[in-house]
Amino acid sequence: MRKAIALILVSALSLTAACATDAATDDQGAVDGGDGKADGTANVTWKSTIKNIVPKKVHEYLEKYQWGDYHIVFHMSRKWYLLGDSGRGWLKRVGEASADLQEGDPGNGLEFLAMHRAMITHLKDRWGTEKVTNDPDGRTTFSAVLDGWKTDADVIAALEKQGGDVTRFKAGLAKLNNFAAFATEDDFGNFLQTTLRLSSEPDPNDSAIRNYDRDMTVGAGMHNWLHGQFMDDSSPIDVGNPQTNLSNIMFWRIHGWIEAKWKAFEKVHHRTPLEMMSYDQQLERFLLHMQLHSDFSTTQHAVNRPSKALVKQVKGILFSNEPDCAKLADGTTTDNCP
Repeated sequence: MRKAIALILVSALSLTAACATDAATDDQGAVDGGDGKADGTANVTWKSTIKNIVPKKVHEYLEKYQWGDYHIVFHMSRKWYLLGDSGRGWLKRVGEASADLQEGDPGNGLEFLAMHRAMITHLKDRWGTEKVTNDPDGRTTFSAVLDGWKTDADVIAALEKQGGDVTRFKAGLAKLNNFAAFATEDDFGNFLQTTLRLSSEPDPNDSAIRNYDRDMTVGAGMHNWLHGQFMDDSSPIDVGNPQTNLSNIMFWRIHGWIEAKWKAFEKVHHRTPLEMMSYDQQLERFLLHMQLHSDFSTTQHAVNRPSKALVKQVKGILFSNEPDCAKLADGTTTDNCP
């Protein structure tokens, strides 16, 4: 299994910050992403004045065990062929590789759902009773924060408050709530996550030769779209930034709704024995990832950390349903970039 899949099995956390000697730098670190080593400092320092920030103990836990770094490398390695040369170059330089399952590939829908379920499960077990005093809806425990939006009406109300595209969201529910329209759980997960669809088998002699269509059905890629609706470039915990958004209450609003939608799907879709095996394997895999990045583990497992400068370059790609033709790897095509 490729190294990017086993994100947790990376060298022990370095206590010495370093940057590649030939890399240009700015006030956000090496613009080529740096050497990938984390020096134990936080990506964001907790302040009560940061809007929608999670409780201090939870934030410091996420920072100490590098959940944000894990999260962004998870998404970067799964958008390898659409990420751009800077992102791919950094991943290669720190020993990462393209994930076996890319966003929109068969199998990635279940992987996407299971990884975020594992995050929610772990944080509920560890921090569910932690008090919350700044929730925009008045929720008082972190467990309630992790529940997120429970209904479509909750999302509509939040979009109305945000000035978001309520009409588009409502239109997308026609397909999304028609659970019988999805042949498999994985299809459902892919529809929720992204519009990308692998349109042909990758060339076995050149993995960069990949062809993608997009599902233009209204509602496809709702996960990526919601991150775009609630992003705020001025926030240090911007919902559109996978390196820091786990500390944003609104991130858990989005993923709580996805979890609620998945649970509704599970009630009407009975897994085959093969589907159950795949589900159990994926959930166990990501629960282990979370455990190894926690105080449940006696060994601290580090993840490569891209610089803030590189994150600034790639974050708009990671939650986008619109491929940037200039960022595609040589040999990769999409429906809008033939």
